[in-house]
Amino acid sequence: MKKIGYIAIVFCFLLGNAVHAAPQSPKGNRSTETPQPDILFILLDDLRWDALSYKGHPYVKTPNIDKLREGGASLENAFCSTSICCPSRATFMTGTYANRHGVIDNATSEYNPAVTPPLTKYLQVAGYKTAMIGKWHMGHSAEPRPYFDHWISFEGQGEYNDVEVNVDGKKEQWTGYTTDILTDKAIEFIKKQPQDQPYFCMLSHKAVHEPFKPAPRHKHAFGAGTRDLEPESWSHDLKGKPAWLRRQRIRDTRWNYRTRDVEEDQLPDAIPSEPWVVRNYYTKQLRCVAAVDDGVGRVLKALHERGTLDNTLIIFTSDNGYLHMEHRRWDKRLAVEESMRIPMIAAYPGHIMKNTTITELVSNLDFAPTVLDYAGVDIPGFMQGKSMRPLFEGESADWRDSVFYEYWVDLVHSIPTMTAVRTERYKLIEYPEINDLDELYDLKADPNEMNNLAVNPEYAELHQEMKKRMAEKKAEAGWRPDVFPKNLPRCRGAKDLKLEIIKNTATFSGTEKDLVKIPYNEEADPSSWPWRIDMDVKPESDGVIASQSSPAYGFKIFVQDGRPGIAVLCKTWIALRTVIDTPESVIGKWTNIQASIDYNRVIFKVDGKLIESCPLPQPFKGRTGQPLIIGGAGKNKVSEDVPHNPFQGEIKGLTIQRGSLK
Repeated sequence: MKKIGYIAIVFCFLLGNAVHAAPQSPKGNRSTETPQPDILFILLDDLRWDALSYKGHPYVKTPNIDKLREGGASLENAFCSTSICCPSRATFMTGTYANRHGVIDNATSEYNPAVTPPLTKYLQVAGYKTAMIGKWHMGHSAEPRPYFDHWISFEGQGEYNDVEVNVDGKKEQWTGYTTDILTDKAIEFIKKQPQDQPYFCMLSHKAVHEPFKPAPRHKHAFGAGTRDLEPESWSHDLKGKPAWLRRQRIRDTRWNYRTRDVEEDQLPDAIPSEPWVVRNYYTKQLRCVAAVDDGVGRVLKALHERGTLDNTLIIFTSDNGYLHMEHRRWDKRLAVEESMRIPMIAAYPGHIMKNTTITELVSNLDFAPTVLDYAGVDIPGFMQGKSMRPLFEGESADWRDSVFYEYWVDLVHSIPTMTAVRTERYKLIEYPEINDLDELYDLKADPNEMNNLAVNPEYAELHQEMKKRMAEKKAEAGWRPDVFPKNLPRCRGAKDLKLEIIKNTATFSGTEKDLVKIPYNEEADPSSWPWRIDMDVKPESDGVIASQSSPAYGFKIFVQDGRPGIAVLCKTWIALRTVIDTPESVIGKWTNIQASIDYNRVIFKVDGKLIESCPLPQPFKGRTGQPLIIGGAGKNKVSEDVPHNPFQGEIKGLTIQRGSLK
């Protein structure tokens, strides 16, 4: 009997909740004319490109992953298109940029399979049995998702130990180390599959996401005295860097952002370096890799015992990288190499030469098209990636000469929306929503990205050339500043709403007795995007003009120091407050105020002038369930930093409607 090729794709990428079959896969239809490989997709979370021993890391040991690399190719220039978990995962599954699949943050987290279907939809039609085992985390729920025949996952990020899982719709409590058990379940699934039907198995580890908890056997892996090494860029004084990067060293704006604070900051041109403090976070993360490496070895052994290892394509990668105080920062999100660059290995005996290196620029966009290509499935026209098969098999290919990166404000105020274009040698980073410096780096001369050429007039021509390339990549990707997630209900396009709350002039004395409480109306709630409030006010003193808030979501329009402003509260696991202030006092003057909340953006205008259009790091997606109060506030303060006392002055023409400010 002719041996049929198999593909195992091992991808270090963070996944979380799963998908169930809708339709069931046809059985026993593996083609002998066009062999359909089995596909094993192993995905980790937050594993940076250089955190493996074959990359020359000074102390991490990953012998099984190294063995995988020796049997195939290392893709030296692999990147994610958005360096946070949910958007990157959705890109792997759909082959599209975040601006197209709509997952732009970690709070919303779901792509719409009816709009941008996952690759497993097409694999099922082609006769594949599909399985999701591990971390899905596109949406908090562990419930099965469409287009998976077998499903094992857990809620959100999951746990390193003793996690509760959902197995095909039923809850189970596991006891033990999650990385090891997920590997067990993947091997179990593989062994149960008939040889005459191809399968796609997604093995998605929680590892190596924080909090870093190695398996007990790896508590002292690589030596008990191993310590984090100081990155070269830690000591950089940030001279020539954008203001927002320097501001982070003098003001913490992660959870509370206020425009007047930013305006008043006196930012130095450089931030003095600080002594290196050994925290060993990176070492702990690398110790989490050790269990994954053990698992890779066990999977390879299982494939060998099954007789299919020689016919297996294995691709190994990560959803994004991770910063361990490079550039004096941790986490990911940024368009620096440590964050956006990912490891990727491809091994397929007879198709990919052993111990080879591929230097072309590849992206997580390319995963889905590559899998479908090897499965003999036509690549859908909506996918924006390219099949890597020509690169893997040494064929000449019309390949890209740059990759595009996009990021929207998420979770924290302190990291702005950004785009980047990266060629083999140069990188340009832009911040389209703030007035700040571009970043331009020569990665050959400056691999640590410390010398910003964008501020050097000698490189003006290169800067303009890269900006032209950026514009081309934005157009190609379909980038736009506001992307509404495709899975959320949208009021736009629904029946128009306009409520006239106060028509004629109403006078408020600054006491509780004058408060006007409008009963709760779900259609007029600020979460019914796009939501807008308009009014004319003549304040006599500081106080609250209008407010509506629960403990988790709300707004307050106020006057402080004579200056009108708006405060917005959005809270999931942490409370985030956004405050916009008008620069001038309007005490004793009739003033028109307009404000809009539109999912993840607040817009504030005074007398027709735009004061600020500010992104919300967590979307306003929870209903307040509280009355609208005119002339004061309820018990929920929204922000402790703005007035909570009743309004003194006059208000007229107050309306609430469905519609966003431009």
